[in-house]
Amino acid sequence: MIPTYQTYWTNDEFLAYTLLYAAHADFIFDVEEKDMILAKVNIKAYTNVVNELLNDNDYKSLQKILKYIQEHKYSKKDIDVLLHEIELLFMCDGEYDVLEKNMMMNLTKLLKHQGDTELSY
Repeated sequence: MIPTYQTYWTNDEFLAYTLLYAAHADFIFDVEEKDMILAKVNIKAYTNVVNELLNDNDYKSLQKILKYIQEHKYSKKDIDVLLHEIELLFMCDGEYDVLEKNMMMNLTKLLKHQGDTELSY
């Protein structure tokens, strides 16, 4: 049985969680990345999801992100805006390395084709 993950995030909490998840693609969380996230969401939303993300594994994080997008009926335009935000985050420290590029490619595939994609064990 595949577990389901329920989220009760605000829009800011979802954005903070997703950007924090993406920021760890290269296993380094720079001050520039933190500052950029905090420029987009309020501090309360940020602090609400930091510990949640730290306690979630990669699979659980992706499931939560996909579930939120599905539940909130994100349009293709909404997904494009989110992916653009992630790409800007990857570039804010002056480096857009191969790990970040791989995550961007995978997130694009997952988010744009989420209706026909389900993560499995």
